[in-house]
Amino acid sequence: MSKSLVPVVGCFVSLGAQPQRYRVQAHSEYRGDLRLEIFNGAETLHVEPASVRNGFVREDVVQDVPLSRVKTSLGEGKVLGTRTLGYAEQVLVEFFESGQRVWLPFESLRRIRGPEERLASGTFAAGLAERFRLKNLALALQHWNENTGALSHLEIDPLPHQLHLVHHILASGNLNWLIADDVGLGKTIEVGMILAALRQRRMDRLLIVCPAGLTRQWQEELATKFRMDDFVIYGRDVHVNDPSHWPLYPRVIASMDMLKHEAHLSKISESGDWDVIVFDEAHHLSRRQWGQKLDSTERYRLAERLRALTDHVLLLSATPHQGHQDRFVALLELLRPEYRDELNTLALNSDILRECVYRNRKADVTDAEGNFIFRGQRSHVVNVPVGELEIEFDRLLQDYVRRGYQAAENAGQQGVAIGFVMTTFRKLAASSHAAILASLQRRQSALLDRLIPESRVQEDERFSGEAEEAASAGRNPFFDGELAMLEGLISLAEQLRDADQKLATFLDSLLPEVLAANPSEKVLVFTEYRGTQSFLVDALTKRFGASSVDVIHGDLGVDEKRKAVANFTDTAQFLVSTEAGGEGLNLHERCHVLVNYDLPWNPMRLVQRVGRLYRYGQSEPVVVFNLHAPGTLDARVVRGMYERIERVVLDLAELSDEFHDGLHEEILGDIASLVDIRDMFSAGVESEERSAERIQLAVDRARDAYALQSKLLGAVRGFDPQELAGSLAIGPEHLRSFVLGMFGVLGCEIRGSVRDGLVVDVMLTEALAARLGRPRACRVSLVRRFQSDTVEMMDFTSQLFRHLIEAARRHDFEGSHASILMDEGRTLVTGILRWQDGQGRVMREEYVAALVEASGQATLNPPSVSAWMAEIQPDGAVCDDTREERVGLIKAGQAAMDGRLAERSNRHLHPSQMWLSGAASVRPATGSVSSCDPARQVVEPDGGRRHDED
Repeated sequence: MSKSLVPVVGCFVSLGAQPQRYRVQAHSEYRGDLRLEIFNGAETLHVEPASVRNGFVREDVVQDVPLSRVKTSLGEGKVLGTRTLGYAEQVLVEFFESGQRVWLPFESLRRIRGPEERLASGTFAAGLAERFRLKNLALALQHWNENTGALSHLEIDPLPHQLHLVHHILASGNLNWLIADDVGLGKTIEVGMILAALRQRRMDRLLIVCPAGLTRQWQEELATKFRMDDFVIYGRDVHVNDPSHWPLYPRVIASMDMLKHEAHLSKISESGDWDVIVFDEAHHLSRRQWGQKLDSTERYRLAERLRALTDHVLLLSATPHQGHQDRFVALLELLRPEYRDELNTLALNSDILRECVYRNRKADVTDAEGNFIFRGQRSHVVNVPVGELEIEFDRLLQDYVRRGYQAAENAGQQGVAIGFVMTTFRKLAASSHAAILASLQRRQSALLDRLIPESRVQEDERFSGEAEEAASAGRNPFFDGELAMLEGLISLAEQLRDADQKLATFLDSLLPEVLAANPSEKVLVFTEYRGTQSFLVDALTKRFGASSVDVIHGDLGVDEKRKAVANFTDTAQFLVSTEAGGEGLNLHERCHVLVNYDLPWNPMRLVQRVGRLYRYGQSEPVVVFNLHAPGTLDARVVRGMYERIERVVLDLAELSDEFHDGLHEEILGDIASLVDIRDMFSAGVESEERSAERIQLAVDRARDAYALQSKLLGAVRGFDPQELAGSLAIGPEHLRSFVLGMFGVLGCEIRGSVRDGLVVDVMLTEALAARLGRPRACRVSLVRRFQSDTVEMMDFTSQLFRHLIEAARRHDFEGSHASILMDEGRTLVTGILRWQDGQGRVMREEYVAALVEASGQATLNPPSVSAWMAEIQPDGAVCDDTREERVGLIKAGQAAMDGRLAERSNRHLHPSQMWLSGAASVRPATGSVSSCDPARQVVEPDGGRRHDED
């Protein structure tokens, strides 16, 4: 051995060729010698350090003891082999927690006793049963989070379908998946949970590519729902000109339309490897096939370039097929290029989809108790009376926009902006007289050179209506006589605004009906335009008071929107929102009444609006009122579109074996997303019959695409209540029990609780508070719904919670063996199983518990173990098994774990490691009495009790 190294106390050494192994008991710096004790013997002797050799053998359990005080121990592990290199003896150790295999100098290792050896000895100290429970709960909770992201920072409680999808993808061994959930089922939440879990595995170089309008939304949701506030938006937050700067930005969100341009494509191509790349709205990555010729869009070519930078791609799309088989196959080729030949015959063999596509349907998903999430929805049309003045205004407006469309056609490519303004005027008129008046006046001012037209930059597609509203398309007349026509329209619009029939219907007919049964009923009102929003807010304020109304629109930051939602939940009776509230904000907690003051021309917008209330957690049937003015042409056309969509939805729903609200909404979301509106309202003003023909054609195409998509996607993997079958059931009750149990063992005092004991006031020990650098007094929440700025949620973003996990997992906490009370089994063996890919990277981990009967029959993860872990446990009786019997039962448990390793292996997953973390002798709980009080033995953060030590 090297003369410069002195073995640590507890190191195993040998003397020359002698077979006897010795434990280092002490060393004297003064004399420079070592005091050794024969392993399993009584002889002691003093020797020179240079005379000892490595005494570790294969299967020894060891602990790394760094010579430097500033280094962190690698933990505990198992000896796999030894070698001599450069005349130095080294030991190959496989470390349990990290799974790493490292060659280390034998002098820096201390031999410890593993669970098998401890249990085989049959000796137990008081309080070990509770410590055994807490140590195993720490492991189980950590792996529950790593496999589902469920204990990452979340603003919501994950639903079963989200947990199952995340678990399935992470456990599959291949992270290349198309997530095709229905609209409104939380694909962003699922991806956030996946990324949070992967970051636990040190896979944290992440790139999200999405439409430009969704970059800020992704950044906001990752920051607010997952506390991932380190994502930057390429081109807005950061600009990368030198490829060497890419390592400075490991988590990036980027617009696919920005990256597709060559200047940016060349930069992102030099960004290096990414652990995971996510493509949102992946159906925009389009490639068409014409015979043997492939025609890729710039977006698809971007995806191909980025695919070369990662082994793992996630594609997100609620409509991945869209009735186009070739485009669907192109997406799957991005995911699994190795399946290219099989994908060409997809229509004949769709089973391959189960390996790469996961689709949750609204009709299938349930809450944690197995109940369908959706509780019902009723929609009502509220007709607005239309008088002669409204009809005259509509006639003049249609004449104006007809001339505008003609001017646009005559101007060729330069007329696109004119056509855009004409379509916007039609939509504004259908929204409110106040909105169209403001835009007509803005247009008039532009022509009179009284303002400098400013076009709002559309950073987020949710605010497209607000951006349209601000456009005026320059100062030049669109056609001769435009200014005179504007004057007449403005004069009529002013009269209509001052005696608005739609507003009167809303205030004097609809609201009294809604508020009749409950005068404090909360009402959510949606409109597409800021002009209409301001008009409504003024009217509601005059009627109900300023404090009763709040707003959401595109100019509000994320904190301001959250404040508006909180105010609506607590105080305000009315919330008037533009499309800025149509996605990403949950408004359902105390509201179930929605008024669509205008009907969006894009039917998906209506689905998204209703989705703010019609979602998991809604305790009442959702009631939707759609205001409709049948006397105007465009209002009738839009209403006709919705009626045709509704007929198709009802027809398709009736074909199903089981009709319920979830199925209805599922089909509506699909059909709405498949209706192509691009040609429906952009062809100028047409007769009502011609407009109806265009709408019917678009809806028929959507129905055909839905049929083809449903047939093919029926073969993909989806929500399966049995997804987690075979895993140990871990839930919020285990989190609560673990935290309270650790507080007791560490000597922290519970001084009170609220919310039925789910929020507790804790006084930490002085040592623990000093170690964490925080005050002793704190208030913590054991469930997500009670977290706030003053209440700390116990999840893996909490410093205190992480410390509790680490404290329970330390070797000196003990609890790796125990005698426990349970009415089933004879021995409980626990451990961690790991699988790796073909290149040795760990891809899957599981915590498992094997309950072994006296006969040697072992059951993995039975419900009785889950129930046992949820309660504080006393010690069991002293073991009366023989040593050989105990060893045999442990081996039976290990054999069951080995079978699990084999069962879950596939071509992507190969067995990597089996770590036995605990072993307990089981005695019947019925009639047993124990005097053990585990809370009376306190372990301070820096150390612990020592029993029959290693």
